[in-house]
Amino acid sequence: MKKILALLSLTIVFQAQAQKVVNKAIITMKTEMEFPEQNQPAGDDGGNRMMMPRDMEMTSTIFFKEDQTKVETSSDFGKNYTFIDRKAKKTTTLMEVMGKKQGFWSSDEDQANMQKRMDSIRAARADSLKQLGITFAPPSEPEITYTEEKKKIAGYECKKAIIKTKSQRGELNETAVWYTPDFKMADGFSLTSQGGGGMRMMGFNPAGIEKINGFPMEYEIVRQNGMRIHMTVTKVQLDPNIDDKTFEIPKGYDIKPMSEMQGSGGGMRFRMGGGGN
Repeated sequence: MKKILALLSLTIVFQAQAQKVVNKAIITMKTEMEFPEQNQPAGDDGGNRMMMPRDMEMTSTIFFKEDQTKVETSSDFGKNYTFIDRKAKKTTTLMEVMGKKQGFWSSDEDQANMQKRMDSIRAARADSLKQLGITFAPPSEPEITYTEEKKKIAGYECKKAIIKTKSQRGELNETAVWYTPDFKMADGFSLTSQGGGGMRMMGFNPAGIEKINGFPMEYEIVRQNGMRIHMTVTKVQLDPNIDDKTFEIPKGYDIKPMSEMQGSGGGMRFRMGGGGN
């Protein structure tokens, strides 16, 4: 019995040692998006409206070095940059759209307050529906099922996990996530939480993805309205030499506090081209 326990202990220690914890990395990924045909023009607060395309492709590169993260994203709409400084508890987002350079910054406290406002709006809507006799179940915690199905992505042998969630209407949603168990990011890199940056691809990460025991390399989300998001990691560089200048905010951008960039509904407001602020 003692020998069995000793072997089990060694196995656990070996598995813990086998999974590398990464403090520095450069991750490149491609995200393909298909939008529903009934897309409506965006903006309701006086900003210019524009129709979303039927499909779009984004290329993103994440530079992660301990307490600093930089995300570069390129698409048909232009280039975006996000800088997350966890020591300063500050996030700065920059955009280059139609020749105009602008951006906004926010503290972790700002983002927490914005989340509270959004939660309050959702709660008010739920109360209004409840008065009409329409009720919804609270969202359930995601369930993760690990499989032994494998495939190679960006040079890493990945395994398939299924994340199961239930909507407020009780509808079951399943999302397949391919992940590598070879490494995971150290504290400071976040998949979903505010101020973490990382792989928060426009807020489209599957719920529960941060709980997967490894690093997500590919997933596809298909929503009931017909929207599809497919993300694939194309290149991984672990422990690279990243110059501190990578995380410096470039000059030439009109950067304002997030509070000045919010529309009446709490969303972000951006002007394309000329016009006032």
